[in-house]
Amino acid sequence: MTTEESSSIENLWQEIEELVLGLAQLARTDISSQKFYSELLDRAVRGISAQGGVLWVPNAAGNLEPQQQQGLHPEKNGGTTLDEQDLERHRQLLREALHERRPATIAPHGRWSEQHRGFNPLNENLILCPVAIEAHPTPQVGLLEIVHHPPRASSAQEGYVRFISALCEISEDFCQHSQLVKLRELESLWEQFERFSEHVHLHLNAEQTAFIIANEGRILIDCDRLSVLQKSGKSYQLIAASGVESIERRSETVQRLESLVSAIQSLRRPYWIMEAEEKYPPQIAEPLHAYLDLAGSRALMIFPLSHIIHETSDDPADANTNIDDSQLTVGAIIIEQFHEVPSSHTMLERSLAVSRHGGTALYNSLQFESFPFFPLLKHWSYSPLRKKQLTVRKLLTAAVILAVISAILILTPADFKIEGTGSLQPVDQQNVFATADGVVDQILVRQGEDVTTGSTLITLRDSDLELEFSRVRGEIQTTQKRLAVIQAARLELNPTDANALQQANRLTAEQEELNERLKSLNEQSTLLKNQQEALTLKSPLNGEVLTWDLQEKLLARPVQRGQRLLTVADLKGPWVLKMEVPDSEIGHVLEAQRTSKEPLPVSFLLLTDPDQTYQGTIEKIAATAEPDADGKPVVQITVRLDHETIKGLRPGASVLPQIDCGTRSLGYVWLRRLFETVQRELFFF
Repeated sequence: MTTEESSSIENLWQEIEELVLGLAQLARTDISSQKFYSELLDRAVRGISAQGGVLWVPNAAGNLEPQQQQGLHPEKNGGTTLDEQDLERHRQLLREALHERRPATIAPHGRWSEQHRGFNPLNENLILCPVAIEAHPTPQVGLLEIVHHPPRASSAQEGYVRFISALCEISEDFCQHSQLVKLRELESLWEQFERFSEHVHLHLNAEQTAFIIANEGRILIDCDRLSVLQKSGKSYQLIAASGVESIERRSETVQRLESLVSAIQSLRRPYWIMEAEEKYPPQIAEPLHAYLDLAGSRALMIFPLSHIIHETSDDPADANTNIDDSQLTVGAIIIEQFHEVPSSHTMLERSLAVSRHGGTALYNSLQFESFPFFPLLKHWSYSPLRKKQLTVRKLLTAAVILAVISAILILTPADFKIEGTGSLQPVDQQNVFATADGVVDQILVRQGEDVTTGSTLITLRDSDLELEFSRVRGEIQTTQKRLAVIQAARLELNPTDANALQQANRLTAEQEELNERLKSLNEQSTLLKNQQEALTLKSPLNGEVLTWDLQEKLLARPVQRGQRLLTVADLKGPWVLKMEVPDSEIGHVLEAQRTSKEPLPVSFLLLTDPDQTYQGTIEKIAATAEPDADGKPVVQITVRLDHETIKGLRPGASVLPQIDCGTRSLGYVWLRRLFETVQRELFFF
């Protein structure tokens, strides 16, 4: 052997050693399995200058499928076209090699052994070697197939096999390293789950629980932001967000998020994975894009917070079904990503775990806070008196003090008054409404001006009505001219001429038709005149105009039929107090009225003159309750009063009225709202 040949062989072995050692180092890094096996196949092909190679992996049915390929494919790119029989024999060879679990070289058109049925259909050598494939929970065994030219010496072929075997043995190290990394990740994940479970069930305060779900849950899921919403009726209210100490209720972002969750949860879907580029139903797309425009999120995941009554499947694939009716939904969590992150099965599992534990914890907190006297018990639990040791003497003293206070509250009479809200209004007061659609043309009065019944207040103009009136008037004139022409033509006809007689009959018929048309047009003209007269709005009574700044509000502005334009009232006549009492308080007023022979007295204060108290009596109580401006049911009460004794009367003046309902015990007067709350919440009557 010459020096050059010796040096060439030494370089070749050094290159092969570098390939093996380099792959061994990669196996101990956090490289992905796809990249590792691609690198293994590449080094195997380069190391022996092979024509190509394939990494075969068994699927769920046990059939081999190519996972990685480089260069020549033995079934697709061979020089020899393989028919179905050759393909089946080649696959049989692969299955036999996988069963043997040891490396081997197969000569062209050769078999594993005489007892085996599979054979090599190519004109090239095949090296078949088992390789460990990373899989969960345990690794699988695949097969590495290398296609190369037959070497001249058998020793070279054995060297090829040893080289490929060394590379495949490194795959076992890679699988062990991957399993170790996964075990460490599972251990860390388990610690995070345990810490989250401990913290989320630590408190029975809904706000603290929601805060823990938002902040601890964000760390567990590894998302950019996590928000917690509480269900209130059919809507949802944001109560916590990760990294935020308090929620700004007036924020437009908060309002849009609440609208989005309310729209999605109404469809009763367990979870939604949303991306801005995807298409969604209209009832979801509109609130979704409205929120994303402000929030800037790239993806959203929305999960309900439900109280689990019975065990459910842990498989996230089962979450595509509707929410079970046995689950009580108390809220929802929103997981947001502000950058591109591919959705993963691990993230979905963590999100579902947070929603399950968080739903139960939030439900328990809300149930605890719904107990009667919860605020009182909460303050008592932190009170320093609770920690002090109370002796029998101290307890007896406290009992005597409580008994004396109770006796005072029960035996001492006190005036029982029901409060409400109200305003002073003149009895003779009427609103003036628009009688038709149009534009305000003239305003002939101003605020504070005296008017009489029938005096003109406002004139409206309707261009369509004017156009129609002009058209009808023109048609009347045209019809009248035609009638005059017909009458003149009839006078000129010769009564003895037969043709003239026939023409006279035709003119008579046309004249009758025109008379009917003229009658119809006159009726239309009368109706249009009445409509034009209705555009002139007149005062319904003697009084004073109350509406402020009419010129600015109405002049040259379009109005609709039935729209209130101004108010006229007789300020010199009698006045009344229009009072509103909550529907929950009206029972006391009705009971006092039944037991009293005289109208119930009412005392009130003017907000403009709080030093003076005025008196009145109830005149009328409405039979039904109506919602006020806030939507709460109230009952209207009319109070008669002597307006001459009240200084500075003005319509709509706010007052603070009180209805005298007799006397009750001091304790009931002071604590009646507490008694009623206990009856309603605890005894349900």
